[in-house]
Amino acid sequence: MSNEDLHEFYENYHTNHLKHAINDFPFRKAYWDSRIKEFLPPNKKTVFLDLGCGNGDFLLYLKNAGFQAITGVEYSGEMKEISEKTVTGIRIVYSDATTFLKESNQTFDFVLCAHLLEHFEKTKVLETFKLVQDKLNPGGLFVVMTPNFASPFGIPIAFGDFTHITHFSGPSMAQLAGLSDFQIVHIGGNGPVSFGIAGWFRSFLWRFILKPIGKLIFSNNSRKYGDVVDPELIAVFKK
Repeated sequence: MSNEDLHEFYENYHTNHLKHAINDFPFRKAYWDSRIKEFLPPNKKTVFLDLGCGNGDFLLYLKNAGFQAITGVEYSGEMKEISEKTVTGIRIVYSDATTFLKESNQTFDFVLCAHLLEHFEKTKVLETFKLVQDKLNPGGLFVVMTPNFASPFGIPIAFGDFTHITHFSGPSMAQLAGLSDFQIVHIGGNGPVSFGIAGWFRSFLWRFILKPIGKLIFSNNSRKYGDVVDPELIAVFKK
């Protein structure tokens, strides 16, 4: 099965899968603050590309932070419509990620793939890495977020979507960096979002009880980055 085989499903991805997700912006802002904020460049003229921009919440997050040179790419017609309602004045392109990268003449300083690459077969994942490498300006960042298949805490997320094709771990992210000539800035993990009382409690439970136990039991210390047991992977690469 390939990403293209599932296009009919993706066209109505919100209806088919995401309609019960928490999409209110205060929560999503807390999500992006905890994931991305430390890696955002200070220069407000930074040129951003969000591949698989979904409901547009990261585009809105960037716009609210004062960035203006922002492009979103979305493969689902339904999700593109939602993203255009979420954020105005931002260019959002209806396209497959690799097709956009091949056809675009634009270069970027910061490219995000948040929960996109797990929907690709392995050859397309590697192709995406190489195409992003080609489209990044010198010193530009490529940020990737996926479920962490190497962790028992990430497996429910990895298998929670029928359209997930490829699974990732900390070591496999490092392999991809080597295959596409990226420098590794950071490979780590993300736990629950500390938002609201319930979120704060889950975050506390994760940081001080579940994560230490997970590291003790499930870390693969024979491999670099094999000790990432968080449910979500985040990898930051530099050209």
